[in-house]
Amino acid sequence: MAYPTGTIAKGGFGKVYRENYNGTWAAIKKVPHYLITRKDLERECEVYNKSSHPNIVRLLGDITLTDGKWIIPLEFIHGEDLETTIFKAAKSKLLLTPTTKAIIIVGMCDGLLHLHSKDIVHQDLKPENIMVEHGTNRAVIIDLGLAKFFRYGLSSAVDMGNEAYSPPEVLQRKSPRNQLSDVWAMGKIIAEFLARIRLHTPTVCPAKIREVIGNQAYSSPVCRMVEQNPARRTTMAGVIDELRQAGGVGRITYPNLPRDNLSVPGNNAADRGRSPGRIGRSPSPRNRNL
Repeated sequence: MAYPTGTIAKGGFGKVYRENYNGTWAAIKKVPHYLITRKDLERECEVYNKSSHPNIVRLLGDITLTDGKWIIPLEFIHGEDLETTIFKAAKSKLLLTPTTKAIIIVGMCDGLLHLHSKDIVHQDLKPENIMVEHGTNRAVIIDLGLAKFFRYGLSSAVDMGNEAYSPPEVLQRKSPRNQLSDVWAMGKIIAEFLARIRLHTPTVCPAKIREVIGNQAYSSPVCRMVEQNPARRTTMAGVIDELRQAGGVGRITYPNLPRDNLSVPGNNAADRGRSPGRIGRSPSPRNRNL
């Protein structure tokens, strides 16, 4: 049985466009208003506002309703998604040296660790939802539209996500998606990245990891991440130091790169003092009845 990477949801979601936004390139997500409730939109806003981190995509400004569509301005990553890096090598612009691999692996795991520290579950981790910035090799987790708050067994949203990166307990409907299911998904992604092969979901377990990536330094932490029994699975906090040691890198800092011919947002005091993430309407009369 093939497990699809497409998100499981009723209907479709909006499209993302590359546009100039307040003097910088942005990924503008446009979602028809009838596809997302205001409650879900407010949750997505709160997720972005609580997940500020170099390895998490940023919300650049207020979410507005224009011409029947929610306009969500997000950081534009000048790079490629990990799906291209792993499975479409001919199109990839990355030179995967051991150091580059380490920066990418530790970066995306640092991002996930930060989300979990804020009680946020991504729910939909997959190679398409991890960007790698050209020039810095900064890994950025994107698409927080399905992310939810999860603490003490209480969830702020329904379980939604792709099956291809879902652990056994989620596929068997024994447990809701939580931080440990995110960890399993990230473990599978790391293994696929290192081996540059697509793993069949039901086969993913510690033995399979050792088979495809051997006894390299990443093997032990990744095996702990994909334990089939969630009671024995590690957390991101429990494995991050071992991943850093495996890659030979500590905490990663990223240089500021020029953004084409556009300036980076927040260069003036007014922009720096304004907190993004509010929800508003366009003054257009056609929005009055939406």
